[in-house]
Amino acid sequence: MVRVVQVLGLAVCLVGVGGLVDHLGPRAWEGVLLLNRVPLLAGYEVFANASVAIVGAAVVVAAGRLRAAAREAEAGHAARPGGTDGGAGAEGVVDSSGTAGAAGARSAVRRTEEGVREMSPRASSAPGATVVSPSVGDRLLMWGLLPVVGGALGALLKPLSDWALSLPWFPFEGPMRLVTSIPDTPATIGGTVVGVIAGLVLAMIGEHEAGTVAVTDEEVTVTANGRTRTAPRERVSAVFKDGKRLVLLDPRGGELASGVVDLKPHRLAQAFRAHGYPWRGDGDPHAGDFRRWVPGLPELPAGAHALLAARAKALEKDQSSDAEDLREELSTLGVVVRDDRNRQYFRRVPDASEE
Repeated sequence: MVRVVQVLGLAVCLVGVGGLVDHLGPRAWEGVLLLNRVPLLAGYEVFANASVAIVGAAVVVAAGRLRAAAREAEAGHAARPGGTDGGAGAEGVVDSSGTAGAAGARSAVRRTEEGVREMSPRASSAPGATVVSPSVGDRLLMWGLLPVVGGALGALLKPLSDWALSLPWFPFEGPMRLVTSIPDTPATIGGTVVGVIAGLVLAMIGEHEAGTVAVTDEEVTVTANGRTRTAPRERVSAVFKDGKRLVLLDPRGGELASGVVDLKPHRLAQAFRAHGYPWRGDGDPHAGDFRRWVPGLPELPAGAHALLAARAKALEKDQSSDAEDLREELSTLGVVVRDDRNRQYFRRVPDASEE
């Protein structure tokens, strides 16, 4: 089925490319049923064909990644010693206690297509790992829709510039007049190309920021914004989403690992529950213990105040990497931090002697 989708995507992509050649070249594809023959698209042939080509290419890429994920899952099962498949739980997630044969591999592929269990080279090295990452549908939206929207805005840049110049209060007359001075065809083609590239860049950023979570019976690996954090199963007492942040707590309430992952909570819940982790759908069990940070509070050591002050500046400057580094340093001091816009809230983790 995935191969059929790839072939269809390739055919759609070739139709779009052929339409661009027909529109820009010496009508080499004359007589072929292309978008250039549709009266409603007159004047927008470049954008329409470029959009079709991008959507087709996005389908091919997404289907290719799905096939690679399925092969990775099958290879991971085949590499394990003989046995029988542990089967799927009630929520359709593969149990890591068994070994899959051919039927188990096929069922793993089906679950991959449903977006519940998705294996990837980044996090599937452990046998039986349940990996949650952007689904095929999410990738199609990112890699298909964003470039198309960018191309549309780019293709309409000159008409939009003409409209903007008609407004008496528009502040950027110089750049707009430069755009309107470009001939129609180069402006449409150039704007489409620039818009498509911008959409592809946004898609890359979106997939990077979505993150990946790999769950096994032994440990959890959270990969977010280029950082990878691992927490052993025996130390995890609670797992929950705090906004977009996935948080794992130890028995004392300290933060074992966390990261901003743009993944659907129900998929994360399925993965963690399938491996017996204490998923908290109601959020942080210590939510009522947080207090807003202000400099000089007596219950915090001087070192924590200095780190929180530095982190406040990092948040103001939108320096997320520095803010994450400082969060981890505060965690080593027994201080857990959560953010509400640029405001910081904290709670102390009790020492073993205080329990």
